[in-house]
Amino acid sequence: MAPSQRITTQRLVLRRHRSEDAPAIARLINDWEVVRWLADVPFPYTEKDAADWIEQTAENWADGSDYQFVVALADGGAMVGHIGLRMKQAEVTASPAIAELGYWFGRPYWVHGYATEAARATIAFGFDELGLDRIIAGCLADNDRSIRVLAKIGLSSVGIRRQSFATLGETLEVPLFGLSREVYRRLQVSS
Repeated sequence: MAPSQRITTQRLVLRRHRSEDAPAIARLINDWEVVRWLADVPFPYTEKDAADWIEQTAENWADGSDYQFVVALADGGAMVGHIGLRMKQAEVTASPAIAELGYWFGRPYWVHGYATEAARATIAFGFDELGLDRIIAGCLADNDRSIRVLAKIGLSSVGIRRQSFATLGETLEVPLFGLSREVYRRLQVSS
């Protein structure tokens, strides 16, 4: 069965990208306070960058390497951000299915709980529809907002990795968080 292309939560709709999303994506992400937390996003960010990203997301979805969603308000449809799961290449053929969660939200939509709500839905999508064994996420050590979101959705610290941040022009040590399908299922039963 093909994975859902649209997920609805209490306040949000997560859906596949469309070409007409480019202006809204560019407007929301072309903000240094958003981009500075992301590893590999050009700044300034143009509509062409957004159009290229949308095209790439379609190719990646088709080959099963990446599942990216626009996050929009259920009431009115205004775009508020972006979230997705990028499949990680198995180091050995026996490795479990692992994906990395990534997201960003436009600054006007911070501190409304949208990231947590969208991340919960994306985690469920990953475990329930993609059959993932583990979901990981990394963020800058001083990104307190993202660290809180990851904790709220059940991810816990699993170590540190070195990661290139082209946006900042440096390689940094980044806290890494993870959630296994087994722990996810236990959390679902207890809630």
